[in-house]
Amino acid sequence: MSIQLLTDNNYKKVLYFMDDLSTSDNNFRKDVLLALERFFGYEQMNFWLCDEKDKLYNPVTLNTDESITNDYLNNYMEMDKLMPHKLKNMIPQKRIISLLDLQSKRELENSDFYNCFMKKYGFYNNVGIFLVSGTKVVGLVDFVTEKKDTTITQEEAMCLEILSRYLGQRLDEKIQDKKEIDFLTEREMEVLKLAQQGLSNKEIAKLLFISVNTVKKHVQSLYKKYEVNNRTSLCFKVNKQKTS
Repeated sequence: MSIQLLTDNNYKKVLYFMDDLSTSDNNFRKDVLLALERFFGYEQMNFWLCDEKDKLYNPVTLNTDESITNDYLNNYMEMDKLMPHKLKNMIPQKRIISLLDLQSKRELENSDFYNCFMKKYGFYNNVGIFLVSGTKVVGLVDFVTEKKDTTITQEEAMCLEILSRYLGQRLDEKIQDKKEIDFLTEREMEVLKLAQQGLSNKEIAKLLFISVNTVKKHVQSLYKKYEVNNRTSLCFKVNKQKTS
């Protein structure tokens, strides 16, 4: 695939996108989603990380309700044909893959994943941008389309193929440097900020309109990500990183 095949307009979009991301630091994944919305018009998106077993985790979302993401994670994730571990033979040759690349419209519409999950939220097709470093999938950006707009154009796919390689390198650099603060979800960042203020789980739950049990889960996730086992150590480590 050659960048010379792009129209002048799409060539500029790719360059502007890269330039826009060149200064992104603490909120890299959110900035990627905002740039995709700004330059390419995609709206409902998720930016996932990929673990050593090629399983997706810790999504950063844009214009996607948290309840939808939780429903997917808890009930439908393993039904999704776009999971990286299911596409090991395809990803090396193609980084932009949609559900309709993997099955016909009839097959999609007859699938449990479509009827139980996609249709429930008004989604039709889902497009994945696989981010690869070396031979390892390090992340995935996916966005949904409605039935009236089921496919992306060849030009769009070419742009995204180019950007997938750029983003794969950028994401891997941040993972290796351990500088990607947005490994925290938006909710985890909110919980962390309130925990640093000395609020209890009950107080945090009341302010964020979530259950105490949900707060506890976020706190445990923060402990794991910062490699600590209590709030004092968590706050100390976060403050130390900010001043280092």
